Amino acid sequence: MDLQELKLAAQNSQDTRTRKTQGIRAAVLGISLNIFLAVSKILAGYLSGSVAISADGWNNVSDAFSSFVTMFSFVYSSKPADKEHPFGHARAEYIASSIIALGMLVVGLSLGRQSIQRIITPHDLDFGILSFLALGISITVKGFLYFYYFARAKRLGSPAMRASAKDSMADVVSTLAVLLSTILFAIWGINIDGLTGLIVSVFILWSAIDIMRNMVNRLMGCHPSNELEQHIIDEILGSDPRILGLHDLLLHDYGPGNMHASAHVEVDSKLSFVSAHLLLDRIERKFFEDYGLEIVLHADPTTVKDPLSDQLHELLHKTANDIDPNLNVHDLQQFETADECILAFDVSLPDNVTQSDNEIRDKFRRSFEITHPELTLYIAVERAYQTSSQEQIPDDIDLLIKEE
Repeated sequence: MDLQELKLAAQNSQDTRTRKTQGIRAAVLGISLNIFLAVSKILAGYLSGSVAISADGWNNVSDAFSSFVTMFSFVYSSKPADKEHPFGHARAEYIASSIIALGMLVVGLSLGRQSIQRIITPHDLDFGILSFLALGISITVKGFLYFYYFARAKRLGSPAMRASAKDSMADVVSTLAVLLSTILFAIWGINIDGLTGLIVSVFILWSAIDIMRNMVNRLMGCHPSNELEQHIIDEILGSDPRILGLHDLLLHDYGPGNMHASAHVEVDSKLSFVSAHLLLDRIERKFFEDYGLEIVLHADPTTVKDPLSDQLHELLHKTANDIDPNLNVHDLQQFETADECILAFDVSLPDNVTQSDNEIRDKFRRSFEITHPELTLYIAVERAYQTSSQEQIPDDIDLLIKEE
């Protein structure tokens, strides 16, 4: 998930039907051309006795099937949300990309096995003009499909179309390798048919694994790009001077054109509840209008222009910096009861901090024992990609606030 995908999602969400139509047209073209190539190369491979050319032809059969899967994914992913799928069906394109990769994986493994057998037991090849013609046409057509798919993927923000583009480029490279082996045998009698077939299989397998890894990560929920995160943060912070800070931004990818987000936004504690709600509601609506992004913002009250609060902030940030420069302290809240003064805050830790949660808490408490012994600290420790551990604030604090 990156910034470019977010912008494409905003464009395509305005006209889902057009996106589906363009995707289906691209898939139908891919099916037609791949069937043509498959018939040509399987026939040429049979007449010449080349396992590399035949295998490349069967790879085109797989590509035709992949194009059919892509076409189906565009139809299915365009369906609106329903009771069983409240976030829509857009992830069907991720599944389609995985199926394309799986087909490439099967073809690559099969070709690798045949190529190893041909390396162990070489066969003489009989190449004619038909073989050269089939390979030349294949390179031309697959090159065209690569640029065509790539342009459509860029325009539609489609991972399935991007997977088809990668598949086409792998075919171009592999067919060039087959053509090289053909020329070497035709001119100098050097037979590297089996070795070339093995190289082709490696290219196919590498492309398949790369696509599958990317799609599995998306289906499981991978981390968004830093560029996308920073863009959303900048948009929120720059939307209104009353926004004082932002943390805990979460992004959820439910497929092309279907992203959701949530974040905690810091506002002046003196701002009324109604004003804070209207402020954040306006930002949420603007994000949906500009990007089609469903974002939920949570208001965190922050004490502003208070000497004690400023002093506590300074001490907290100094302690955090001493532990690790990348530590982030936020959600600072001060409460008073009849028995104690409470300071509650959250600490976000990067992945490389190996100290335990209790060790982190102890360091903060030692920093406050000398200057502010009257404060009782309640610290929530949040680790990236892990569940946070929290110290529960007493329930009577909530009752005290209500009474005030």
